[in-house]
Amino acid sequence: MNRWASPPLGTSARDFLKAGRSELPVILIATPRAHFKTQLRSRWREVESDHQFMDFDQVPITDSDGVHIVGVFIRGKGLVDLQEDMFMSSDAPLVSFLESADERTFRFLLKDRNISGIVTLSDIQKLPVYSVLFSLLVAVEMLLMDRIRKACQDNEDGWLEHLRPGQRKSVEKYWNNALEKNLAIDRLSCASFGQEIEAALGLGLFKQHDEHYRGLKGLAALRDQVCHAIEFAPTPEQALMIPAQVRAAQSIAAWLLGQLGGSST
Repeated sequence: MNRWASPPLGTSARDFLKAGRSELPVILIATPRAHFKTQLRSRWREVESDHQFMDFDQVPITDSDGVHIVGVFIRGKGLVDLQEDMFMSSDAPLVSFLESADERTFRFLLKDRNISGIVTLSDIQKLPVYSVLFSLLVAVEMLLMDRIRKACQDNEDGWLEHLRPGQRKSVEKYWNNALEKNLAIDRLSCASFGQEIEAALGLGLFKQHDEHYRGLKGLAALRDQVCHAIEFAPTPEQALMIPAQVRAAQSIAAWLLGQLGGSST
């Protein structure tokens, strides 16, 4: 078909990824200060057995007046004094918390000079996070597709040779359907993320970069969950996998931008 609309990467992918870091603040997924369940410092030992705190892994501990937060009860550790890395600005990028949540599973948020909220590992699958992950994962997939097109510029469908017969049949099915609906751009646009990754592997695009191949395989599974609104972090163990995947997505995007040279930048 003759292209009328601008291509998806007809804008700067690099600028888009930078914007993704700045547009959605971490406060969007936080529990506001007014909704905190706290305990007095003099009674912090009661937290472990108090049923009102059973659902919380972190409980803010206040002074004797119940006003100022002076520590935090961390389940499994007990009372812990406040430390610098427990704090984050309330308008800090949401992605900054996502990429570091396996190092510090909660942050107190600061606005002006006051604690305005708390964000924890359990907040990772709130709606704004879906938006951040979707944007990041789709950007990575589009960059990968452009990298494959660049590698196959002398043979547009050369990447198909690296798929199994059943995969090629699937691509052809979606291609014919796209032709009927006047949505056909190229056959690569009819491939799944997983098929694109396997084609890139067959083309040798991951030579000396096996870590990016492994990272993309993990991102493909996460992409399917995010795109279909499936809960991707219902347990602490699964939530703890997300920060590494966010870091991998950003690393892969930077690598692909470098591979593409002046395009998509």
